[in-house]
Amino acid sequence: MGPNCLTVGAFQSNCYVLGPGSDGTVLVIDPGAEAERIRDFIIETGGTLAAILLTHAHLDHVGAVAMIKRQFDAPIYLHPSDLPLYNSAAAQGVAFGLVVEPPPPPDIEFSHGDIVNFGPFEFEVRHTPGHSPGSVTLVAERSAFVGDCIFSGSIGRTDLEGGDTETLLAAIVREILSLPMQTKLFTGHGPATTVAAEAATNPFLAGLLEPCQRCGAPLAPRLAGCKGGHCAHCDHPYPHGDCSDV
Repeated sequence: MGPNCLTVGAFQSNCYVLGPGSDGTVLVIDPGAEAERIRDFIIETGGTLAAILLTHAHLDHVGAVAMIKRQFDAPIYLHPSDLPLYNSAAAQGVAFGLVVEPPPPPDIEFSHGDIVNFGPFEFEVRHTPGHSPGSVTLVAERSAFVGDCIFSGSIGRTDLEGGDTETLLAAIVREILSLPMQTKLFTGHGPATTVAAEAATNPFLAGLLEPCQRCGAPLAPRLAGCKGGHCAHCDHPYPHGDCSDV
């Protein structure tokens, strides 16, 4: 069973509630608005909230953090590169004519490569900047929570403070499209998608990928000079053919 998705607020952002797991553990990812609704949903699960996980710190993903923290006193996880955005959440709200309660300081820093465990839930943290400096993707066994890095048929905007298109595209190719093809991507807005679907049809990624000659999986062109790289999907040592490094 997939996560519970609550689409909230003026920006229709996706807040995910996972659990309860076998031990009663509940997690919330990106509580962006409608704090009372999210709170009530968590209570209705009958479980215990173990953590508030933030893929990034734009206001539409952190707007309900203050109340959720106050209600459940669960630790807040955030990548430190997004701390300036996080601390400006109230000011971000003013810019859009919205009232956002300033969130309390994060409790724990995400770092690239971390493995974080909460009862039966385990995630690998992948730093995927470009939409914001501290955006992360949280990778589970057959799914990933990608925030606003990539959407079904699109990518995250890069015209906000700290955004950069080249950085975002590189992160998507390196950290998201290297996941197994059938990995389900739970996005920050809109419907879920898969690695395979985005590699095949996302117009923003056209020309950025070449298929592995063994398994056909999408890879960055000329991966590590051919001989120096391995296909992330089948481990073929010459994914684009033996072009003989010089």
